[in-house]
Amino acid sequence: MRPSRLPKPLFPLIAIMLFGHVAVSGGRVASSVFVLQSGAGESAVGLLIGLYSVVSVLLGLQFGRWSDRFGPRRVVRGGLLSILVGILLPVCWPALPSMLAGAVFCGTGVTVASVAIQHAVGGLPIETTQQRVALFGWLTLGHSTSSVLGPFIAGAMIDAAGFRAAFAVLCMGTLLALLLTRRVADTHGDEAMPPQSQHAQGWRGLLADPWLRTIYLLTSANAVAWDAFTFLGPVLGHRAALSATAIGTMMSCFALGTFAVRAVIPWVAHRLGEWRMLAAALALIACVWALLPFARAGAPLFLLAFLLGSGVGCGQPNVLSLLHRFAPAGRVGEAIGLRSLFGNLSGVGVPWLFGATAAIAGLWPVCWLIAGAAAVASMRARRGAQLG
Repeated sequence: MRPSRLPKPLFPLIAIMLFGHVAVSGGRVASSVFVLQSGAGESAVGLLIGLYSVVSVLLGLQFGRWSDRFGPRRVVRGGLLSILVGILLPVCWPALPSMLAGAVFCGTGVTVASVAIQHAVGGLPIETTQQRVALFGWLTLGHSTSSVLGPFIAGAMIDAAGFRAAFAVLCMGTLLALLLTRRVADTHGDEAMPPQSQHAQGWRGLLADPWLRTIYLLTSANAVAWDAFTFLGPVLGHRAALSATAIGTMMSCFALGTFAVRAVIPWVAHRLGEWRMLAAALALIACVWALLPFARAGAPLFLLAFLLGSGVGCGQPNVLSLLHRFAPAGRVGEAIGLRSLFGNLSGVGVPWLFGATAAIAGLWPVCWLIAGAAAVASMRARRGAQLG
């Protein structure tokens, strides 16, 4: 779908996603490097990254219900304010406790804002389901752009002016995103609310649908591959003796891969279905994770980071499109919230579990376990393409 044919309400949503996520993507790298340079070790990095998702695991489903009930504008603003608090804490006090507390605020805020924005985009008028995939492709370009800029800005600012200056610069994007929320339509939730009995079933009612179960399995495999690299990327760079700027560049290569694939999705969505794209992406993810233990220098790490970003970046637009197609009427926001819950459960469990495993057994078992899970998910997506 060409930019000239995109619905106008999409553009402020893309901009909010871009500017609001800069602080979070850069903050993850800056706080991880801070912890490593302080000598706290890999397990502390796993704890830090896990805290980005801990509240969202507990309340992710509720975030989706808020979007169903109150509409996007107020929910997005609340999420952005939480991000702003989380990124300002290390500015005022650059120390380990503020990094940990900031991770909780930033992670919660970005989940709240993302769920509401994704719900809003899915409700924009379309003519075919392939157009919805294209809309989500354009939206996630904003996310990918911020994921490229955030780590690069963080690494460069740390080397040039220190951690406090890095966090101060990162918070500027969140302030701009807050200003842009005035352009978001002030809706008041879905007009077609589901029966109370459906709400009472909660997440069990959603998982009773076999199609939704498969979709959540695929998005969980994609999330594990993404979150593991968010944690292990700085660790791999640190072990390869890369500078903070080089580690930030490596993470930006990962984000650049997500950007590249999402730039292509709007143009190929009408030719390839969601299931086929997911099957190919998960197969690529499996190959990259199988090769990562052999990368011991900057160049191969940069290349594999880009390829991995290309794989995981393909997941979200297609999964979100499938959720809007298969979710019950009036529960789309809740279905997106459950996807976010699974993603954030991965965000908590993967760094803590794999951090402990890597400290005991090394990186090889972790990388190959992720590769195996992605390969299984790819086969399930291929089956979905055959059936649907």
